[in-house]
Amino acid sequence: MLNLEKYSGLPIQMREDYSLLFEGGMPEARPLVREFSAMKNYLQDPGAHYERRDVYHVYRDLSRPEHAEIIAAAGLEYDITVIPPGKIGREFAKTAGHYHPEKPDTSVRYPEVYEVIYGRLFLILQSASDDLERLKEGYLVEAERGEKILIPPGFGHTSVNPGDDALILSNWKARGMEGLYDAYEARVGAAYYVLESERLGAKGETSAGYEFAANLHYNQVPQLRHVRSRELPQYDLRAALPVYYTGVKNLAALEFLTAPEEYLEEMKPEKLFIMT
Repeated sequence: MLNLEKYSGLPIQMREDYSLLFEGGMPEARPLVREFSAMKNYLQDPGAHYERRDVYHVYRDLSRPEHAEIIAAAGLEYDITVIPPGKIGREFAKTAGHYHPEKPDTSVRYPEVYEVIYGRLFLILQSASDDLERLKEGYLVEAERGEKILIPPGFGHTSVNPGDDALILSNWKARGMEGLYDAYEARVGAAYYVLESERLGAKGETSAGYEFAANLHYNQVPQLRHVRSRELPQYDLRAALPVYYTGVKNLAALEFLTAPEEYLEEMKPEKLFIMT
């Protein structure tokens, strides 16, 4: 088993079948499982074969017992997503993708914070018009273990596992905030698909690479800009420390998740990402 406590801040281990074991008095959590059969409307090739029945697992509302009450009182929720390695046709395993709802009584969509606990992440970010029909911006955020990504208000996202090992992500979000999947399903996934490709070297050798193929089910696909996430110490989002640990230590630093209307200027992409 793989011990994740050093990277997650919680006494969790991953079994060989990619399920999670909760220790240290944490209650056992049953994941929400995204079956392959439910992913076909999000894939470049819906007829492709996949060797697993399940594509990814989401464990909701996790905490140490002594933290559960203060996290709920702050209006927050901490989740973990596990994406086993694999390819569906040429496409790397991924989440379905979703947007976030607007905070009640505002026109501002909720943000979210992700952390790579284990593995490597390609995050496809896309912003849309208010009706979610017309795309405006597209970003590929590459991240590795310890890195945090703040999803700005108004952006949808898909998490892709481009590696040969599991990708394990954690996230903080406003409590009870549910993703909106319909716009992604209607357009057969995110604005870009991440595909395996072969690169030919100078001596004729081949190596594995990545192709980012535009999803032509959208009327217009913005250019995909490659970026890295900035460290955001003002929110206690630092690569060296698990986001669960810094979150429960200072829940006030995560207020931007529940009051996004107060932080719009700070959550613009140019302030969150390093353009590469």
